[in-house]
Amino acid sequence: MNTTDDQIPAAPQGSPTLTFRGGGWIIALAGLLVALLLGWSLLGPMLGRRPIGDGRTLESYGFDLSNLLIPRETLVPSGNPRGFLPSLDGPQHLRGAEMRVYNENNRPKYVVSLDRVAGIVINGQAHAWPLSMMNVHEVVNDTVGGVPVAATYSPLCDSVVVFDRRVGGVERQFEVSGLLVDSNLVFYDKAPAGTDTASHTPSLFVQLEFRAVSGPMAAAGSTIEPLPGVCITTWQDWLATHPETTVTLRDAGMVRRMKEISYARYFLSPRLEFPADPAPDAATMESRGLRLKSPMVAAKIGDGWVIVPIEREDRDSQAPWATSIDGVALTLTVPEGPAVSRLARQDGQPLATVPLLYFASEALLAPRHDTQLAP
Repeated sequence: MNTTDDQIPAAPQGSPTLTFRGGGWIIALAGLLVALLLGWSLLGPMLGRRPIGDGRTLESYGFDLSNLLIPRETLVPSGNPRGFLPSLDGPQHLRGAEMRVYNENNRPKYVVSLDRVAGIVINGQAHAWPLSMMNVHEVVNDTVGGVPVAATYSPLCDSVVVFDRRVGGVERQFEVSGLLVDSNLVFYDKAPAGTDTASHTPSLFVQLEFRAVSGPMAAAGSTIEPLPGVCITTWQDWLATHPETTVTLRDAGMVRRMKEISYARYFLSPRLEFPADPAPDAATMESRGLRLKSPMVAAKIGDGWVIVPIEREDRDSQAPWATSIDGVALTLTVPEGPAVSRLARQDGQPLATVPLLYFASEALLAPRHDTQLAP
């Protein structure tokens, strides 16, 4: 039967109707949001920005391991893709004396008295990198005292290595690889500016081995030399002893992440999150009152490394401690604060120093270098 519009029965009063005015706009908006989310999720792969590395299989990270200089089984995925923590490249600096005003004008505060910082003096310029900032980058491609440097921090080893990033005669930039060796940071050289990423073959570096372990720079025997005078100390101690210091400014886009990432529980736990081999000798640890994660400072003396414990029951932790190792007189200063110290030669000569945890010194330094525990 044919009907006209007048003959179409009206919807009963109160019955649902799928019209824009009747609530259909909610469904339309939901559909639009779904489409936007789907498009956002596909944007990375469409632009070639798909994360490299599935967090589980070594092959997924896409590094050339054909000339790997370490046992393949020691190189393990961290559970995160390549570059999951973006390097901080060419950051701005702030004068340390201006930090109080900076904190008054910015929230949350950046660095306060007992916060830990990595400090160094290069060509007379004192500089600091707050570890709360290093937690979210692990690699900072910086310039201090006119020297292009990479400041690297491995939170699981609590180790800092700063080196001249002119490696192999070329100024380079580095970033986290998403891989670990004995819980230690493994980073790689990024494609130089203006270079097609697809044509660049990156090399892997192990922080505490101080060398490239795969890729073109491993084939060339490239090493990284730790710059002298690096320490982990508190901000108040560093500012008091270096009032003219500068500080690397944080990336405003990473402030929230800085609040979220903390390794405080890890440092207090007796467990390692990733394997490290060889492990310290249990009897030696007990006799010296050490733990797997006891904070130490490694100092390069001659061709070997001396591992100096920070926590010692036989001395006042606040008083400078003097000792002589292989004829080199050293002074260890332990300021107030957690796992902080400064180690220097008494004659003022440069001393390569690397703060790190005890297990890392045994797993990474001892097998490849002449090492000894300080008496």
